[in-house]
Amino acid sequence: MLDSMSSKAIFTKIKAMYGHRLREEDFEQLMHKSSVPACAAYLKSQTWYGEVLRDVQETQIHRGALEELLGRAVFEQYSRLVHYAGKGNRFYRYYLIKQEIGMIINAVRLIGNDDPNEFVSAVPGYLLGSVSFDVLSLAACKSFAEVLEVLRRTPYYKVLSELQSGDGGPASLPLVEHALYDHYYKTVLAMIDQQFRGKTAEELREMFCTKAELISVTSLFRLKRSFADSPLQLHEMVLRYKGRLPGRLMEQIVMAQDAAEVLDILAHSAYSRYFDKDNFVYIEYSAGSIRYNLAKKYLTFSQNTTTAFVAFMVLQEIEIENLINIIEGVRYKQDISQMRALLIRGGV
Repeated sequence: MLDSMSSKAIFTKIKAMYGHRLREEDFEQLMHKSSVPACAAYLKSQTWYGEVLRDVQETQIHRGALEELLGRAVFEQYSRLVHYAGKGNRFYRYYLIKQEIGMIINAVRLIGNDDPNEFVSAVPGYLLGSVSFDVLSLAACKSFAEVLEVLRRTPYYKVLSELQSGDGGPASLPLVEHALYDHYYKTVLAMIDQQFRGKTAEELREMFCTKAELISVTSLFRLKRSFADSPLQLHEMVLRYKGRLPGRLMEQIVMAQDAAEVLDILAHSAYSRYFDKDNFVYIEYSAGSIRYNLAKKYLTFSQNTTTAFVAFMVLQEIEIENLINIIEGVRYKQDISQMRALLIRGGV
């Protein structure tokens, strides 16, 4: 039975949109293209992205513009579904909160950069009217204090003001990222607890907590592979939201000597089928495959519309990640077998 906050109309709309997803043959066609414009031409004429690309002269489009248009297509899907769901359901703002956090992290990263256009060019134009702060003012910030001032009337101000160091700057970019994502998951899980009960709440919590857990696992793996940090510092990188890993296993990952030991721990965990040491590709691929299969399961079997909404958006996000990887591969003449190996899909 569909949850009371949603209707059969949005459930049917989600299924219809998912029916237009890219298939294996589409990805194969794209990987065999000789240039970015050729990829754009295929997407325009053969896929559902044709709607957002219809006024584009594909022979002249560059990578950045194409990727922004693909993102716009997914945002338009999100906006249509929210319209069907009704603006009274505040939970669907979770998607925009995540976009805002991405912008703030980028703004902090670029503090001291003399060219504000670098930030503006990285901001998808389609989001400008939907976020809770002045994006152009954020782009002009020359210091962490200025970033805080732009965000003063938002929940992000309190989160970041606690990280301001004695000289007025942020403690560190990794700590900024951790604090903002911790805020994101706290906010989303609080909304779930306030608005949903029973099976719907359980399914939503699993999807978001699994994503948070995978962010921690990915960050720790990268740090172990690149350089040795003290366990105390690494503890600060963990988002404390339980997915499938018990606390003792996360602690073992924090204390692991290197990335190989992290992989061995994961190979003997609830994620074992995604971390086969003999077939390991890269950490982002494994994490993406876990998210893909979990979302596909819920979109296929759940009868809760909000669950289906979140699962659909996860799958669309992964489709965009696949497309961006292919476009980058085509642009740099990457071997097709390499592109194919990085394609996140089901059946792992």
